[in-house]
Amino acid sequence: MEQVRIYRISWVPILGFMSFGILFCILTILGLKEGGLSYTLIIGFIFPFLLIGYAIYLLKKRREGMGFYWDDEGIVIDLNGNKVYWDEIDSIEYYKGKTGTSTVIYPHYTNHEKIRIRRKKWMPTTCHSNDWILIESPNEYHENLIKIWEEKSNKK
Repeated sequence: MEQVRIYRISWVPILGFMSFGILFCILTILGLKEGGLSYTLIIGFIFPFLLIGYAIYLLKKRREGMGFYWDDEGIVIDLNGNKVYWDEIDSIEYYKGKTGTSTVIYPHYTNHEKIRIRRKKWMPTTCHSNDWILIESPNEYHENLIKIWEEKSNKK
């Protein structure tokens, strides 16, 4: 099985979520000092810990060596190692929207149910998006993935 390269999780979201979580936590503590306890402050303690928790999750996945890659079987579409196999893919496209840039993998509609069962989800997904903010070298990832996809689709 040939594995090209693991594109690890970028430091940008890890440090960003951690920084904003700590900042919100400090602001909440300062708000407690000034105004007392209110519902806003109670929510202010929940939100920062969600941000810090997600940053710790991403850091853990980075240390475990998880990331986005492809091999002879298919493309890994999430940080849990779930794959979409090459013969299930209909197209791969670049997407730039208001929320960010991503590489979107569209499986053929006849494979949605197979992928849903394999991923143990309740509902099938029509496309799988790898957000560029999570990937260390997103341009290289997309270009290499498109090259490999064109090679694999021409072999059919």
